[in-house]
Amino acid sequence: MKLLQPFNAAGQLARKYPVFYFVASAGAIIVLFYIFYRNPWLESHIFSPMVHFYALLSGKLLTLIGYSNSVNGDVIFSSGFSVGIKKGCDAAEPMAIFVAGVLAFPSLLRQKFIGLAIGLFIMFLLNIARITTLFLVGINFPDFFESMHIAVWQVVFILVAVGLWFLWLRYVLIKPHKP
Repeated sequence: MKLLQPFNAAGQLARKYPVFYFVASAGAIIVLFYIFYRNPWLESHIFSPMVHFYALLSGKLLTLIGYSNSVNGDVIFSSGFSVGIKKGCDAAEPMAIFVAGVLAFPSLLRQKFIGLAIGLFIMFLLNIARITTLFLVGINFPDFFESMHIAVWQVVFILVAVGLWFLWLRYVLIKPHKP
């Protein structure tokens, strides 16, 4: 029974101070994310292949809509423009915000799994759309590339992450809890 005491204390803390517990839990998850995100082994074995995959899929989408391009690793290039997808362009940080919100909020594991699966998939697809549109902006409106990359898409991703969390929260709060 002594083994379960920390869980009982955490449960009491969550009941007594739910907002504090949520914020502290979400914050701890974000800190853990950054510890993993900055790990060199994970960077070379998880995050680097992920940006290569984003480049490959974005290049295929560009070809599908009629833009000739080539992909080499994390770079998409054509005769008029090239873009490299680097760490930070992988949507990992907005995804981490969403994951932290879902995991920190008290709900059933099934609800968490459904929310994470749908939300992360939407953000994955949105990142491919982001990379593709940035490439198109770079070709057609190069003066606007930096603004689109830094200002517009970063804000859009944070808003989508928070918006998806609110949609998931609505689902969790409306759907009756079954043990």
